[in-house]
Amino acid sequence: MNDFVKVAKISEILPGEVKSYLVENEVIAICNVEGKFYALKDECTHMEFPLSDGLLEGETITCAHHGAEFDVRSGEALCMPAVEPVDTYELKVDGEDIYVLLD
Repeated sequence: MNDFVKVAKISEILPGEVKSYLVENEVIAICNVEGKFYALKDECTHMEFPLSDGLLEGETITCAHHGAEFDVRSGEALCMPAVEPVDTYELKVDGEDIYVLLD
């Protein structure tokens, strides 16, 4: 059974921001949507560019390179050119710390 891994402090990621972290050989993007945090693989499923380079608007992140959009809650691809969802990770906040559960 995998354990949650401490990734960041909540103060590091302001509302509306997304930041990238290397967690046990996985690159994870953590998004702050109005104080609620979401974790997803930091890789667009269209051409593998970092999603953390993109724009977070509400619960949608847009890839900076080709405009693919994803729902940060579910990973669902919302528009072309991406058709495959991005992997998401279970996340928990404990006090000031953000933890992610890797598969």
